[in-house]
Amino acid sequence: MEKAVTTDDVQPKSKKKKRIIRKKNYLSLKDKIQLFVMTAPAFILYSIFLVIPIGMAIYFAFHSWSGIRGTPLIFVGLRNFVNTFKNQLFTTSMKNLVQLVFFSVLFHTPIALLMAVGINSRIKGKRFFKFIYFVPTVFPLTAIGLLWFFIFMPNGSLNTILQNVGLGWLAQGWLINPATAMPTIIFVNIWAGVGYYMIILLAGLKGIPDDVYEAALIDGASPKQIFFKITLPILRPVIQLCIMLDIIGTVKVFDLIFVMTGGGPNGLTNVPTTLVYYEAFRYDNYGMASAIGVVLLVLTVTATLLSQFIPKWIARRSVK
Repeated sequence: MEKAVTTDDVQPKSKKKKRIIRKKNYLSLKDKIQLFVMTAPAFILYSIFLVIPIGMAIYFAFHSWSGIRGTPLIFVGLRNFVNTFKNQLFTTSMKNLVQLVFFSVLFHTPIALLMAVGINSRIKGKRFFKFIYFVPTVFPLTAIGLLWFFIFMPNGSLNTILQNVGLGWLAQGWLINPATAMPTIIFVNIWAGVGYYMIILLAGLKGIPDDVYEAALIDGASPKQIFFKITLPILRPVIQLCIMLDIIGTVKVFDLIFVMTGGGPNGLTNVPTTLVYYEAFRYDNYGMASAIGVVLLVLTVTATLLSQFIPKWIARRSVK
């Protein structure tokens, strides 16, 4: 007579299987050591060049210090932050930064998307156009700033061309005129960054399968419907990435403005990054410079989070 199988006979085996599964899900000590050794250099560099400087900036923002070793470090509480928001130069720099970020986000990604779509299509010489559009991204912003400085200076190439073609009445000091200095910088910043975002969007377009477009063409979709109903929705994460990178990159722009105008005329083209430089290294007010840097950090993190949250919120609202 066969012996009936009881739960007592099955239970030890099931426990053993659970132990094996649980053991597979956990890293061994050797794997943990290897993981630590491989990530330690990156973590150390990240801490040295980012975490520690941010912590020191927050610490110095609550103190009055000239930045020179041996000078007294005096705790002043929130006085640096109060003086920062009372400073007219800081107010002007924030207005300039808002303009710079707004127009960069408004033009960078749309222009880059159109360029990427054009290059991704079957046109002759697309490799040449890709190279030409991407060239400005290869050069550092300092070199780009110097290039455009010589173009826009009073006796530069732009004014010379305008005079030679009979439009001399349009010639002016583009970088010293308060009405044109900031728009000129905004134009150069847009020109310099379009190629970078074009490459990112082009990579996103290459990731869309051809079968999707072929199915849409078979269903009778027009090129306009394909672009707005297929391409844009699929590229939404890539577009959000471009907007986030654009905000972060524009907020920390320093060398372009420093080379072209130095914050002038009369501080009208200053941005917070140039103010940090002047407060720390020209006026020896390291505490004020740190306070401006902390404010800029908070604003950057907030703007980045909003750039990720708002599109998702709009998408949920549209679905509902």
